[in-house]
Amino acid sequence: MPPLRIVQVSDTHLSRTHAYFQDNWDVFVDCMAEEKPDFVFVTGDICLNGPKHPEDLLFARTQMDRLPVPWRAIPGNHDIGDTPPDTRLKGPITKPRRAAYRTAFGDDYWVQDLSGWRFIGLNAQLMESGLPGEAAQWAMLLDALQDAEARRCVLLIHKPLYTKSVTERGCSLQALWPKSRKRVLALCEKYKVKLVASGHRHCYRSLRRGDTRLVWAPATSFIDTRKPKDGLRLTRRVGYIRYFFDGATVKHEFVEPPLFVNTDMRNWMAAHKSTTKLPPRPLRR
Repeated sequence: MPPLRIVQVSDTHLSRTHAYFQDNWDVFVDCMAEEKPDFVFVTGDICLNGPKHPEDLLFARTQMDRLPVPWRAIPGNHDIGDTPPDTRLKGPITKPRRAAYRTAFGDDYWVQDLSGWRFIGLNAQLMESGLPGEAAQWAMLLDALQDAEARRCVLLIHKPLYTKSVTERGCSLQALWPKSRKRVLALCEKYKVKLVASGHRHCYRSLRRGDTRLVWAPATSFIDTRKPKDGLRLTRRVGYIRYFFDGATVKHEFVEPPLFVNTDMRNWMAAHKSTTKLPPRPLRR
């Protein structure tokens, strides 16, 4: 099979009315026109506040359509709402919010076969939500892994599987909850998943769990240096991930375009507590 050049971009946080992070997105579109990867995967938080302002979803879709190469997206909590009860932003995933995302972007979980690889997109917020689509997503994931045949598998999911340890307890909004984490990790081990690519944490991290590489993609939008590193090896810079799939191997690199601006939300978050509460800053064009 021919080698694949894939780009993962995450946490773009786009909005026409709150266009704080548009400049880096414009640079990214230019980078894709120059690089021309085989495919771009968008791993969630595409827009700024889709649960409360569905027009953000529609605007973000117009921005994705500017990409000069094929692409596909999965939702993040800023697109579709978080796992109920969403104690932080009070905007949990619901049937109407999920429907609004699907209207703008299509399926919120899916399978994409490219060359000798199978890429499986998952809706992290649907897990343990109690919504009707939850069981169907688990069934899709199992079928996709079982039917992969000679294809090697990659999972794309907005939230990382865990932060510090696979045994960490509690239902943190920073990673999958323990029940879902255990289930996904068991499937990764059984079916020898090569890569789990996530976003959400606005930093770059690469580690290995058994035969599976875990990559946290940075955001294109902003960083937040208020958050401690907790002893983890993290890179808090804006950017994206470039992957090279060749035969049975996958390599990756963190990319920070020279024209990207590292917007540090430390000051804004201290004043407003959430990007969803920033004052309007309309796109002027």
